Amino acid sequence: MDVSLEHRESPGTVTLVDLAGTIHAKHSTAHKEIILSPMPSADPEDPLNWSHWRKWRTTLCTLLFTWCICCSSSACFSVFVPIYEQSGISLDHLNQGTGYMYLLFGWGLLFWQPLALTFGRRGVFLLCLLGTCLMNVWAGYAVTNGTWIASRILIGFFGSPSEALAEVVMADLWFVHERGTYMGLYVMSLYGGQLAAVPAGYITNAMGWPWVLWWCAILNAVGFVVCFFCLEETMYHRDELPTTSVTAVAGGSGEAVTSSAVLDKKTEAGIVDSDSSTRGRDASAGVSFPVKSYWQKLAPFVPLNGRRNTFWEQAYKPLLLVRFPGIVFGGFIYGCYLNWFSIVNATVSVFLTSPPYNWSAANVGLSYIAELLGTYVSGFVAGRLADRLTIRLAKRNNGVMEPEFRLWLFALLALLAPFGLFLYGIGYAHGLSYWAILFGMLMVGFIGPACGSLTVTYIVDCFREMSGEALITVVLIRNTMNFGFNYGVTPWVDNLGAQNTFLMAGVIAFATTLVFLVMIVWGKKMRIAGAPAYWKYIEASLAL
Repeated sequence: MDVSLEHRESPGTVTLVDLAGTIHAKHSTAHKEIILSPMPSADPEDPLNWSHWRKWRTTLCTLLFTWCICCSSSACFSVFVPIYEQSGISLDHLNQGTGYMYLLFGWGLLFWQPLALTFGRRGVFLLCLLGTCLMNVWAGYAVTNGTWIASRILIGFFGSPSEALAEVVMADLWFVHERGTYMGLYVMSLYGGQLAAVPAGYITNAMGWPWVLWWCAILNAVGFVVCFFCLEETMYHRDELPTTSVTAVAGGSGEAVTSSAVLDKKTEAGIVDSDSSTRGRDASAGVSFPVKSYWQKLAPFVPLNGRRNTFWEQAYKPLLLVRFPGIVFGGFIYGCYLNWFSIVNATVSVFLTSPPYNWSAANVGLSYIAELLGTYVSGFVAGRLADRLTIRLAKRNNGVMEPEFRLWLFALLALLAPFGLFLYGIGYAHGLSYWAILFGMLMVGFIGPACGSLTVTYIVDCFREMSGEALITVVLIRNTMNFGFNYGVTPWVDNLGAQNTFLMAGVIAFATTLVFLVMIVWGKKMRIAGAPAYWKYIEASLAL
């Protein structure tokens, strides 16, 4: 009996749980019934085979990179009013600068992501940390609307890999049954950059608002040094087709009945335990693998070594992926939740510095602690909860996992999103206690990362073989939506007032979140219908 790990007719559908213990494939050492997907090669240098500490070190460096970049983009949110008062840059242009920055966070990926997918992740991380550092130094001297917007555009360009490349690294390192947990930590670091807004008010009062940006430059410089010495390259090429079958064991005897796995010679030699220590030889098959020294691992980019330079192909191909409904859904729902996060960031300085609160810039910065609490709780809980839910539902589905299993958690977000927006905006309009405002911020801080974690994990599960390109398309849709939103958020609040604006936002949040039901009902059918185009795309990419 043949049992497919990956179902070619339905990309993203995998056999995840070995209910009967009869599938002859590599299993998780921590959870014996879980089948490892994707299947690692026999090479100890395959990132899937790295030791747990080695994976964690690279993961932590990736989280640090993301956090440093996002501190640079978020630090000024709590001090928009002092920047306006001291520099003359209008509040409208400050918010427009945020919109342009998020636009480049998306469109900048058309340069950085192909570079990372062709020549490696490590060099892109280092270049972007260095570029963001220099742009923050320059932004501290901005005193005109044009200079401010230009600095935000360049910070968005250099910071764009934080939006999609980190997810690729998580997929490089971790298996499907672990992926939600680490995607949750990534999104926590992405939104956790709001921490920079907490001390920003105190820095502004003590040193002036430019030092908010200059401290961000220092932080990015520190991140550059840490990543230079500790971040390993995770790009690894497996010379295999994307379809893999495994065999069931006859009567549980341990003898394989058949084998239809399409693997390279290294994989056929045997599978190395993902928790084993690094070694340079597969003794069982007599196959040796090169092991790099520490100094060789510090190389910023990976040489082509006979591989074709696919940079230009990968630069335009993400634009073609809007043909897949799952990717469009991911970009749309992620964009909506980023908009709710942005509307709070665009108004918090104005709301809390006005009556009846009359807070100082320093206290406005402290208000971001509420948002951060929601972010960190979401980062630790949402991804892990999605993993457990997926495994549970896979067991009920004869061991087969569908990516849509994760999406059921959007039912919770459909309730939390409007509740947080109502409490924050309508609470301010009616002069409720600042505790109500802060609790609303906490709820918004929770829903944004939760949506991000669910969305990026869903996309990687559905489109694993082209996850790097798919995430570009998702972020392009998301950030283009957010650009238009930030461009109009100030006039929206000015014209409708806080109560009507946030009442409308909450209703829209509820309605748009319910789109997840479309994917629950028809998501797999859409993946099956798009399977021929999907595998044609993958085979064309492998032929490059």
